[in-house]
Amino acid sequence: MFEFCNLHPGLVLILTGIVVFFLPERLRGGAGIAGSLLALVSGLLLSDDASLPWMFAGGMQLELLAVDRLSRLFGLIFSAAAVLCAVYGFHGCSRRERSASHIYAGSGLCVVFAGDWISLICFWEVMAIASWVLVYSGETRGAVRASYRYLVMHLLGGNLLLAGAMILCAENGIQLSLLTGEGGFGALLVFLGICINAGIPPLHTWIPDAYPESTPAGTVYMGSFTTKAAIYALIRFFAGTEELVIWGAVMAVFGACMALIENDLRRLLSYHIVSQLGMMVAALGTGTSAGIDGAALHGTFNILYKGVLLMGAGAVVYSTGKRKITELSGLGRKMPVTAGCFLIASFAISGVPFLSGFASKALIMESLHGLNAAYLLVMLAGVGTWLSITLKINYFVFWGKKTASFEGPVRKVPLSMNLAMIGGTALCVITGIMPQIFYAMTPGGTMGHPFTAERILEYIGLFIGATVPFALLLPKMAPHDRISLDFDWIYRKWFAPLLTGLSDLVTGVFSSTQIVCSRFFSAGWELLKNPAKGRRKTGERAENEKRTETGGDEEPEEGWFEGNMPVGAFMQVFVVFCVIVFIVIMILE
Repeated sequence: MFEFCNLHPGLVLILTGIVVFFLPERLRGGAGIAGSLLALVSGLLLSDDASLPWMFAGGMQLELLAVDRLSRLFGLIFSAAAVLCAVYGFHGCSRRERSASHIYAGSGLCVVFAGDWISLICFWEVMAIASWVLVYSGETRGAVRASYRYLVMHLLGGNLLLAGAMILCAENGIQLSLLTGEGGFGALLVFLGICINAGIPPLHTWIPDAYPESTPAGTVYMGSFTTKAAIYALIRFFAGTEELVIWGAVMAVFGACMALIENDLRRLLSYHIVSQLGMMVAALGTGTSAGIDGAALHGTFNILYKGVLLMGAGAVVYSTGKRKITELSGLGRKMPVTAGCFLIASFAISGVPFLSGFASKALIMESLHGLNAAYLLVMLAGVGTWLSITLKINYFVFWGKKTASFEGPVRKVPLSMNLAMIGGTALCVITGIMPQIFYAMTPGGTMGHPFTAERILEYIGLFIGATVPFALLLPKMAPHDRISLDFDWIYRKWFAPLLTGLSDLVTGVFSSTQIVCSRFFSAGWELLKNPAKGRRKTGERAENEKRTETGGDEEPEEGWFEGNMPVGAFMQVFVVFCVIVFIVIMILE
């Protein structure tokens, strides 16, 4: 008899995405919300011993549903995020985008609940392909270009993960629990593959590149699953890796600094995803109970307030058609719901007391006590968050004036968007007021007490200390229309010319080889058809070539290859990839 408590929420969402694709337009939005709610209910009702075994080729048993405290925590927030995203995208999503979004969310849930390497990798790749569709659905030139760069990065990460998993499986078996301690070269490849999805610099450029180019609903979906699934994997496999502490702290400051100089609204928020991920990485690197629980809780809460921020930015883009902060001002009076929700979510991400961000950051800061450099860097990143989001965006986009308010046409925000923003904002408040409930759900069950006078006064002092200079230097804090290349400068300046040169070299070699092979096989084919004419053919060929050079009529040479056809793009990429892999292996050895 079927037990509802063993219903896999990820598979429910994937099935929803498939069904939605074939439904008429008037039914897609409602069916998507219904499927997301069913997934949420199934996630809430999952029993501790829930399992979904599946016999794979060769007699291997895959475990599609493995439940523990860590997977349950991420599974619940992923399911809740799927509902909010489905409500937000109720209007205006194409058939392709709506279907891909549910498959994307479902595959993220399947990654979280996977109990073996094969299941994890399969759904990891499905998540990459589905999210690529979301970026591509932006349907602008920038979106198409960003989608293919996004796909290349994530296919590289997936292949690294696959290669590492194959090595680990050959040594230990397919169960995830067998990656413990020193994993050798296989664990290194797995780590690098996860780092791409986690956006760890310098492997982060796909985040500010792709997220702003997607549709408003697509950006909200992408901000909720890919990077958080990677954080889940880092906690699962690499918690306690000491090198991650300082690297995560630097990552947090880097993202906040890039956000400070950014003018594109959604690109600014994308950099803050990098900054928030850095805080999680630094915390899980400590390996302590507070650090692991802080990273897990911050990852789940981040989905809520970051989701509301991305919803607000999407609503602004939907209503005004503008993304640059320099083109926006005074929208708080025209979009009060959006402005209010955005303000509360910006307080939450900055760590204002009695909101969700404060509750999770308290555990992170506790885990970093005694690590002075990392502690100060994460604290500095928090100040940068307050300056760039709470002050900069709220003032220059919603509540302040440059010379005059935005005077262009403002489309009415759909009711579904407003409901999703209000729902997400309410969860930010609830989780911030009652954090003990969620502390008890963390992997270590750390029961923190964040609302101490010391912590509250510390945060208030930091915020006041950042607000005063912002107010005094307001003209200099105004955004400027500039392009921030980030690590793309290295790619554009050095790596791209190198790849272009290698590609040209490979093209030349293969083109020359094709010409030689074409003539060789053509001659051989003519000889096989009529050996008696073989001796005459040589003289005729010379005469024909002479006629061709002088413009005479000549039938095209038959053969298996076109004489001057350039080498295919796939072969070029493949050869270049092999060269790069060879160089990397030589360096590692």
